[in-house]
Amino acid sequence: MNEHEARLRALTRQLAGRAHDYERGAEWPQASLDAYAEIGGFGWGLPETFSGANMPTPDRLRGYIALARGDMSTALFVTQHEGAVDLILTCANERLKAEWLPRFARGQALTTIGYSQLTTSRQGGRPAMRAERVENGFLLEGVMPWVTGAPHVDNVACGAALEDGTQLLTLLPLDAPGVETQPCEPLAALNSTATTEVTCNRVFAPATETIAGPVQRVLSERSALRLLLVSAAGTGLALGIGDEISARDPTLGAKLQLRTRGLEADVLTLADDPILDQTAIDELRIRMNNWLVRLAGLLMLAAKGTGYRQDATAQRLANEALFFCVWSASGTVRESTGAALLNGLPD
Repeated sequence: MNEHEARLRALTRQLAGRAHDYERGAEWPQASLDAYAEIGGFGWGLPETFSGANMPTPDRLRGYIALARGDMSTALFVTQHEGAVDLILTCANERLKAEWLPRFARGQALTTIGYSQLTTSRQGGRPAMRAERVENGFLLEGVMPWVTGAPHVDNVACGAALEDGTQLLTLLPLDAPGVETQPCEPLAALNSTATTEVTCNRVFAPATETIAGPVQRVLSERSALRLLLVSAAGTGLALGIGDEISARDPTLGAKLQLRTRGLEADVLTLADDPILDQTAIDELRIRMNNWLVRLAGLLMLAAKGTGYRQDATAQRLANEALFFCVWSASGTVRESTGAALLNGLPD
């Protein structure tokens, strides 16, 4: 075991010891984020120029696996934070990079993404978040339906559509005039992520804060990390569910962990693929969703009646597994997940 793997195992244990209490109280997992910062996690994907460690993509994905195995809520927020950081790192706005990336690398500032309205949420009809060109920038009007960590971060990578059909990404401070973070509504799981809606009422976004665009399909270019992070988190959660089942039935748990390790190997293999196409990404997501839904059922069978209590760890993990059926899931992924789950059922 190398030093990185040892740190990740220790991190998983720390997070697992806190996860249930954080979720039960819908409490922001600050101590878990501090533990991630202490081992340099927030800087792993950034170059040394910005106080980072320039860690390879497979090792960063191993970090997400370790986080999700210990606490899916912490993992979800970190993926959203680092998704926004990755967008800034690969953009052409050198001022944004110089101002924010060193702070992100040291864990001194937090960000998140707010562009689901451009990809999977509120599709059809008028764009949920609209941008209007004005002198020296844009005016934003509308809603970001899914912003993880909104009450606790400094800014958000906000996606908006212009009237001509082009799209914009801008780094939006959440304390800017006209920005309102809505109260967090109870979710079936992951309440400690503080995921909620953020609305904009004619908010001025200076051109100097632009991450990308306006262009057609502003999110069309996505790194291997951003394409694979959902499957990496799913792998970690599957291992965490396997840990819970193993505590009740070691033989069954070992068998399940072996299959999950196969999926983990596929995630890491794809991370090294120089030609990473969307079909391979979607196929992995479908297999992961299918496996997580089945694991949720197996966990409830193993936990029996105690697992059906609202405050049971088994209940939390099962609900987290079902989250993957909706997390950044395209129509293709949803339809094919349904087909996979129906496979083998009698007509």
